Formats: sequence, C-alpha cells, structure tokens
Amino acid sequence: MIVVENLYLDLGKFKLQGVSLEARKGEYLVVLGPSGAGKTLLLECIAGLRKPVGGRIIVDGVDVTGYPPEKRGLAYVPQDYALWPHMTVYNNIAYPLKCKKFSEAEIRRRVRWVTKELEISHLLHRKPGTLSGGEKQRVALARALVWNPKAILLDEPTAALDPALKSSAWKLLKKLHSKLKFTAIHVTHDLAEAATLAEKAAFMYNGVIVKQGRLDSVLATPEASIYLGDANVYRGKVIQRRGGETVVDVYGTKIVTVADAMPGEETVLMLRPEDILLLEKPAPTSARNTLKVTVEELEPRGPLMLVHVKHGDLKLKAYVTKSSSEHLELKPGKQLYASFKAAAVKRVA
Repeated sequence: MIVVENLYLDLGKFKLQGVSLEARKGEYLVVLGPSGAGKTLLLECIAGLRKPVGGRIIVDGVDVTGYPPEKRGLAYVPQDYALWPHMTVYNNIAYPLKCKKFSEAEIRRRVRWVTKELEISHLLHRKPGTLSGGEKQRVALARALVWNPKAILLDEPTAALDPALKSSAWKLLKKLHSKLKFTAIHVTHDLAEAATLAEKAAFMYNGVIVKQGRLDSVLATPEASIYLGDANVYRGKVIQRRGGETVVDVYGTKIVTVADAMPGEETVLMLRPEDILLLEKPAPTSARNTLKVTVEELEPRGPLMLVHVKHGDLKLKAYVTKSSSEHLELKPGKQLYASFKAAAVKRVA
C-alpha cells in the first residue's frame, strides 16, 4: 500500500498543495488531469526523486519520506522510458537485479520469465536504438516488473505511442495487472486510458488532488467536468449482442449501444450530456435507453444547466436549458426519466 499524506512541494511558480492519495495493495490507481497539474511531480516525490517540504509518503506501513529512491522498493517508469542506449535489452532488464546483487542464475531466470510475459524474448540481444516505441515500452515495463517491486509508478507510459499502439498497450497493462496483481500508480491526461485501466481514479488540478474514488464520481467534479467537457465515461462489460446493437452492463445498469463488441468483452463507453433528454414521463421516443433517475445536483453552465442524476449506482450528467430546468422544477431529489439513443453511446476503448 502507498499512502501520501498532506504532501507539499514548492518550486516557486508551482506548488503541490497538501496532496493526499492512497493506492491499496494490488490496486491500479490512475491519476488523471491536464498537463501542468503536477502529476509527474507527485510521482517523482513518491519515487524519491524530489524532496517535499512537508507531508509524508508511507509504503507498506513504513514512512519512506526521507529514504533515497533505491531504498523505497518502488519501480519508476518515466515518459521517455530511460533505457540505457549502450546496453542490450537483456542487460537493461537485468540491471536492477545486478544492483540488488541477485545471482546470475536468478537473473537469467527472472529475465526469461518477464520477457516471456511481455512477449519480447526475441529482443534480448537488441539495443534500444533499434526498437520501436511499443517495444521500448515493453522493455521498460519488464525492467520495472523483473525485481518484484512493492509498486510501479507509471508516468504517461503510452504518451509516445501512436493511437493504434496505445490501445494494445492498454490491453497489455490490463492483462499484466490482472495476472501479476502489482500495485500501480499511473498518471495520464488521456480519459480513455484512465477509463480502460483505473480500478480507482484521482483527478489532479493545479497541484491538488480534487477527488479520489470511482471514476464516474471523480469525473463529476467541477474541475474534471471543465477539463473534460462534462462527458459521461463508463467502463462496462458486454453481456449481449442482438442485431446491430450491443448491451453493456455498467454498474448493474444495462446500456444499449450500436458499438461493435463481443459478449464477455470489457469496453469503455462515452455519452455526451447534450445527448441525454430529461423527461417527467417515459414518453415514447426512438431512444433505446430510458432510465428512471433522481436529481442529485444542479450546476449552472452559462445559458445551460448541467444536471447530475443517478440511476442505482450509475451517475449521468445531462444538459437542459434554464427554461427547461424551471419548467421541470428541477431540484435535488426530483424523480425524472433520462432517455438517450443507442447511437449516442460511443465506444472509446
């Protein structure tokens, strides 16, 4: 477990301001936020590369705030992967094991194991300069995983990859985490990446963790809504294909989309708030999704009103005009129906 308590870092023009964060053992925590929010600085403090001026960093119950990086038991994967250009892939991966005085036999065993898991055994005699972006990423992950660290810190690990490789990288990270159960703190500004990987999420803005918890509740914060454009983003599991439609289970609610996916497959869906119609009665419409909802919060958005509603464990954000808000007599606790078309539900990962 990693616990960050009330962390402060002062760089003059930018500060981490009382950051608190928790990643439980075996959990995949994604820290989401815009560029310049302080995400990389937070990781560098946790890794021991920067010294905070206040607060504590606790790893598995031990206060490591004053420890050097090599004594914290954490693996750090920076954006540029930081592979040694003069070393082969084998020696890059073996490097942390050699530093920790593992025997040659154990080093060979562990390198064989991790390169098989990441499907890069054929690259062992190559040097980083001859590798593609995706191959470099896998080598960096292998080097992080090979010595079984207490946690892995990932700083935008797919930022240098093209869109096609990003999707396969997300699947790889998800598969590895499912199999190896390592603890991870992964920072990104990519919403689809966060939605694909996060077991728990945190949104960081201007040096502060605004909220931590389930992804949809994190995205409902005003800071996240402003940055991400009020999008509804959900991770769910496909339970049925019928005709040209796909039924996805999202937090116990069945959502119909026209996106192509196979039963049993996990997927990430996005629904724009302007595509949701709020009604007093379930009027007959062409919408394939109609849910009975309860109003939780109203948030002015210029000429519009952003309405936060809830159906069971599913939360949605919808736009209405201010006149519609008055006509519907919207207030917390009001019962309504939310309708939206299957075509409005887009698959993003």
